[in-house]
Amino acid sequence: MDRKENKISNILLILSICFSIYCGITIGQSWDQGHTLILGKITLDYFFSLGAIDNRIPLSEHNSTLYYTTQYFLTYLFPSQYRIEISHLVNLVFSLGGIYGIKKLTKELFNNKVANITFVILFFFPVYFGHMAFNSKDTILAFSHVWIVYLIFKYLKNQNIKKKSNSYIVYIGILASLATGIKLPFLGALIPIFLFIMIDIFFFKKIVKKNFKVKRFFFDIIKCFFIFYLLLVAFWIEVYPNIITLPFSFLEQAWYGWPYNLTNGNYSTSSDVPVTYFVINLIYKSPEYFLISYLFFLVLMITSKKFFIKKFDFFNYKLFFIISILIFPSLLLLVMPFPMYDGIRLFLWSLPYFCIIPALTIYYLIENIKRIKAKLALLFLSTFIFYFLFNFFSMTPYQYTYLNLFIGDKKYAYQKFENDYWGGSLKELIRKVNFVDGKTASIATCGVNAGLVKKYLKRKKNIDFDLVHPDQADFIIMTNRVVLLNDNISNSEKLTNCFDKYKGINIENVKRSGLILSTIKKIN
Repeated sequence: MDRKENKISNILLILSICFSIYCGITIGQSWDQGHTLILGKITLDYFFSLGAIDNRIPLSEHNSTLYYTTQYFLTYLFPSQYRIEISHLVNLVFSLGGIYGIKKLTKELFNNKVANITFVILFFFPVYFGHMAFNSKDTILAFSHVWIVYLIFKYLKNQNIKKKSNSYIVYIGILASLATGIKLPFLGALIPIFLFIMIDIFFFKKIVKKNFKVKRFFFDIIKCFFIFYLLLVAFWIEVYPNIITLPFSFLEQAWYGWPYNLTNGNYSTSSDVPVTYFVINLIYKSPEYFLISYLFFLVLMITSKKFFIKKFDFFNYKLFFIISILIFPSLLLLVMPFPMYDGIRLFLWSLPYFCIIPALTIYYLIENIKRIKAKLALLFLSTFIFYFLFNFFSMTPYQYTYLNLFIGDKKYAYQKFENDYWGGSLKELIRKVNFVDGKTASIATCGVNAGLVKKYLKRKKNIDFDLVHPDQADFIIMTNRVVLLNDNISNSEKLTNCFDKYKGINIENVKRSGLILSTIKKIN
């Protein structure tokens, strides 16, 4: 029976990976993707020419490019016309690695069954799945974070095995450099982990061994930091004049991004989002069964906590660790507000951990399936799971724009949240539309990368076009990004979205499950 189940599981896994590859190939280029590949090329050219080719651009000062250089090098091995699709596949490998990482960590904390359930939940979490291929930033942070945490746990348990502990230190240093190079504040996401470790070492000693050597631990931290910093500055050619001070000076410039925000119908600047920003976005962008699982878990903590304590060593301690990571995004916004936009994308690294508690809930229900209450609860939950899966696949390949049923009528969802903020649907939109032959089309854009629009338009035959200001345009291509109602106004109360700002006749759009992702309007 086990062999048959394993065979079925392996087949489903292969099919799921094939589906993710299909989505990765068909989805369009993200807003930032072209820029990240350029950064990789600049660094690679600099290395291969021994500094003779120096094409650094101002924005690159924000990035060490270990991942971008690796990604570009791999895409460079293939014909240029497939470069974007290949970069999607490279990113997909790392994203899948992140899912496997949370499985390894969850197995370390609990058991293999909980780990497998967590794996499945994260794989089909729409926001994470939708970003896997074309997000060259946040999925890499998620990959790095879960593996760093896993390796830290392994290190704490195997410190006295010198060969193993040294290898963990090297891997942690590499991963920290990989992620910090993408976003300098990444190390802040490790704060809950560091605090947990310190508490365990000096007080509880439930994870570490009794013979754990504190002095060696701090010495290993120094070694890890050296590896991390060496790799960070090695792929950060902007800091070569002074690798000591410049990285820290650039940290001040790391807080940048889209200036506006839309949260449950409320417009604001990105630097003035509510403390509840992350929670609100998570509630509306999570599967229904996922949220119900959290409610079930709260009940289980009151009625059946002894089950978990009996099954897992130090359950309360491990639960505290998970919860500390879960509440960290909201705590961070409370104590140190910084620009937030694109829903929960900037906290994508935390999503793997959010999948652990639903996994524990489902694990309990399966293990207690003979009990009528557990059976009914699992049946109830399964109804929502099937409902979710239908919506999940209907969003293909734009799962990252997913909104659950709590959003209400999806026809007006664009007035509550931005959806296709990275323009992944532009590729499909422009492929579908036909402009008037024999006439130069005057085209404007709103909320999308104009360079990307130009790239897609050039692929079409029998079309001449000019990209112009909206005041001079016949057509406007847009997603529902937040923009100023009037270009001369800077007051956040005067914010709107592209769909409402420009009135006209919709001549083509990309739509999934009633949600309009992008559109072309004739405005004159």
